[in-house]
Amino acid sequence: MSACSGEAANSDGKKPGTSATSKSTAATGSAEEKAAAEAERIGALTPQTLEKATLSGTRNGFEIKKVAKADVEAGRDMKADKAECQPLASLAGGFTHVPAVSVEHRSLEPTEAKNATVGSMWLASHSTKNAEKVMADLRTAVKECPDGFKTLGLTYRSVESVEAPTLGDASLGYRITNVIGEQTATMTYTVVRKGGVVVVFYGVNMLTPDNSAMPEPIVKAQLDQLG
Repeated sequence: MSACSGEAANSDGKKPGTSATSKSTAATGSAEEKAAAEAERIGALTPQTLEKATLSGTRNGFEIKKVAKADVEAGRDMKADKAECQPLASLAGGFTHVPAVSVEHRSLEPTEAKNATVGSMWLASHSTKNAEKVMADLRTAVKECPDGFKTLGLTYRSVESVEAPTLGDASLGYRITNVIGEQTATMTYTVVRKGGVVVVFYGVNMLTPDNSAMPEPIVKAQLDQLG
């Protein structure tokens, strides 16, 4: 009965919500068009190209799945309580502190039971100049924030530099501890720049924290995908 009533209430034959859906689709299309135009203006990868250049499926011992934008937006505006730590806070939220033209997020789940390292990765499209700034600011933040920072009620501590694969145009790694109540989780970030794309890998291993970094083969596979 409700379906019939819905049709009857719309004399033009459209189903309820069609107009709203069309507006939402148009808005999304408009945003993507603007991002693509900005990417071309500054010499960055367009959203469409970035998506194609991001891994998916099963690769190098991990199942890689696309993460919906709605699931990551909450972390976009994470603010550190100390300005010098902002690059680290932004990365903890899943974004670079310098706004990117577009970002692609993926979850990483191991396909082998003996591998306890889980995490995620994301690719941020910038101009080469801005990508270089992201890396430089991150290096500085790691040095200036050894005791960590707070953001959105969360505490991050014990920031320390760790070895990163010598890949791409520049790379860095750091380990940080997230404190939630009485629980702690050690996370390792591997950040690589290739041209104007900043590739971020985040890993956590609750059994052996020292093995929380994403293995080099999966990092290399993503860089190879970028071309």
